[in-house]
Amino acid sequence: MKLKISSAVMVLLAVSVQSGFSQCFVATLPQIGEREFCISQTGPTGDLITPDAPSVTPFRPPSIFSAPLPSGSGARAMGLAGAFTAVADDATAASWNPAGLVRLERAEASIVFRYAREKDQHHVTDPSLKVGENEYDNVNLNYLSIVYPFNRKILDRNVVASLNYQEAYDFAQEFTANFSDRSSGRKSPSVSDRFSAVTTETVTDGLSPPGTVLDVTIHSVTEVTTAFDQLLAGAVDADVDFKQEGIIDAVTPAVAFEITPKLYFGASLNFYQDGSFFGNDIRSRTRATYTGASDSQAVGNTVRTTTGTLEFEGVQRIPAGDGFPEIEIGLEGSQDIDPIVESSTSSRSDAVVLDGIYEEVNEFNDLSGINGTFGILWNVSRHLTLGGTVDLPWTAEADQKRTVRQEVTTLNEARTRILDQNATETMEQKDVEFDFPLYWSLGALWRWSTHFYTSLDLSQTQWSEFSFKAAGEERINPLDGSPHREKPLDDTWSVRLGTEYLFVGTRTEVPVRLGFAWEQRPALEDPDDYYMFSAGSGISFGKDPGKTILDFAYVLTLANDVSGVIPEQADLTSDVTEHQLILSFIQHF
Repeated sequence: MKLKISSAVMVLLAVSVQSGFSQCFVATLPQIGEREFCISQTGPTGDLITPDAPSVTPFRPPSIFSAPLPSGSGARAMGLAGAFTAVADDATAASWNPAGLVRLERAEASIVFRYAREKDQHHVTDPSLKVGENEYDNVNLNYLSIVYPFNRKILDRNVVASLNYQEAYDFAQEFTANFSDRSSGRKSPSVSDRFSAVTTETVTDGLSPPGTVLDVTIHSVTEVTTAFDQLLAGAVDADVDFKQEGIIDAVTPAVAFEITPKLYFGASLNFYQDGSFFGNDIRSRTRATYTGASDSQAVGNTVRTTTGTLEFEGVQRIPAGDGFPEIEIGLEGSQDIDPIVESSTSSRSDAVVLDGIYEEVNEFNDLSGINGTFGILWNVSRHLTLGGTVDLPWTAEADQKRTVRQEVTTLNEARTRILDQNATETMEQKDVEFDFPLYWSLGALWRWSTHFYTSLDLSQTQWSEFSFKAAGEERINPLDGSPHREKPLDDTWSVRLGTEYLFVGTRTEVPVRLGFAWEQRPALEDPDDYYMFSAGSGISFGKDPGKTILDFAYVLTLANDVSGVIPEQADLTSDVTEHQLILSFIQHF
C-alpha cells in the first residue's frame, strides 16, 4: 500500500557562524623591543573576535648610555674634558688615577654636584613612527671624599689614603613618540556543519481508507554551509612614553704610595650599589596609550541541504459487515525523502573602536658589585709626567622586578556601549647580572711653566665583553637582546685634550681651563661618535692650612645621527645636545 503524506513536520536548525580574525600592528618600543598592538574585530555574523593576550618578552636590562666609572668626577677634571689621568692631583684623584693621591700633602675633603640637561632631536624614516624632540635634566651628588696623607710615616715613603663616594653610571633617558598604522584585508572563510533531527507524529486524519492510525517518524540531516566574503579595515594610533632614571654609585676606599720620588702607585676598591642611598634607584617605565578602530563589511551565502528517511508503523481497521468480523491489518514501511535545498544571502556592516593602555615597569633592587682600579704616575722630568690607569671588569648582581599592565576596552562605533573589557597585570621577579667591561687609560702631562700645562689622554672601553643575564635565560647583548657574542659590541676609544693656566695672586689663585674630547659610545653597528667641549675656572682663598677651593666647569657634548633610544629601530637616529654644570668645593685642613 502506498501512502500519500499530506503534511510532515521538519525541524531545520539554524547555525551561528563564528568567523573572523583580530588585527595586530607591530611597533618597536624602547627597552621592550617588538610589541604587538592588537585590536578587536567583528566576525562576518557580528560576533566579537577578541585578540589573544600579548606574549611576555624575555627580561631586558636598562639601556647604557654612559661611559664607565673612569669617565671621572670633579669640576677641575671636567674643565679639562677629562684629560686628567696624568694630572690627578686633587681630592677626586681616586676616580681618575689613584696614584695621584700621593701628590696631596694635606688632609682635605671635597664635595661635587653635577647638573645635566640633555636635548635629543630624533629622526626616523618609518612613516608609521612619528618622533620629535625630548628634553630632560637631573641633578646628582657627583663626588664626596676625604683624604689623609701619612707623610713619610711608613717606610720613609709618602702614603695617602682616601674614602670616596662617586657617581659611576647615569641611566637618565626619556623618549616620546607616536605610532600609527593602518591595514586592510579580505577574508573568505567557509564554515560547514551537520545537524540531525528526529520528528515523530501520529497521523489519524486525511488517510484513505478511514480507520487507519500511523505513527510517522522522520530522521533528517541538515547540512549548512556558509561562505563569507569579508573586507576588514583596521587602524591603531599609539602614544609611547619612555622614562628611565637612576644611577649606579660606588663607595671607594683608596690608597697610594711613593715607590720612588718620581714613581707613584695607587689602588682603589669600588663597592657598587644601585643609588638607593640617595633615592636614585634604577627604574624604567614604558607606557603606550592607544586607540584602535575596525570596520567589517561582510556578505554571506548560506546553503541548507536537508535529506532524510520517513518511517511509518500502524494499523488499518476494516469494519465488520456482511457476515465478516472486523479486520486489523498491520502497516509498516519506510521511504527516502527528496532532498530539500534552501539558500539565502545576507550582508552586514559592523564597526568597533577601542581604548588601550600598555605599561611595563622595570625596577632594580639590591644591586651590588666589586672591582679594583689601579694607577701609576711617573714624573719623567720637570716638564713631562706620564700616567696610566686600569679599571678591572666586574659583575653587578641585582634583583629585577618587571610589572606589565594592560587594559583594553572595546566599544561600539558611537562609543555608547561597551562590548568588552579586559585588564591584566603580571609581575615577574628574577635574579639578574651585568658583566661590565674593562677600561684603561694612558695620559701625558706637559708643563710649559709652573702655571701653565697641557694634558692628553687616550683610553679604551672593552664593550665587547658587556652582557646581561637573567636567571633561567640566555646571556644576551643588553642593547638588542641577541645572544651574547652573536653580535658583540665594538670596543670604544676616546681622546681627550685639556689645558690650564693659573693666575696667581697674593692669597688667591684663579685658573682658566679649556678642553676637547672625542668619545665613542657603544651601538649595534659601528660605535657612535660624541664630541665634548669644556671650559672651567674657579678660585682659591687663603693659604694652607685651611685653604678653600671653589671650582666650576661647563661641558657641552654634541653628537649627530647616533643610535636612538630604540636600538632595534635601525632607522631611528638622534642628534644629541647635552649641557653639564659641575661645581666642586674642596677644603684643606
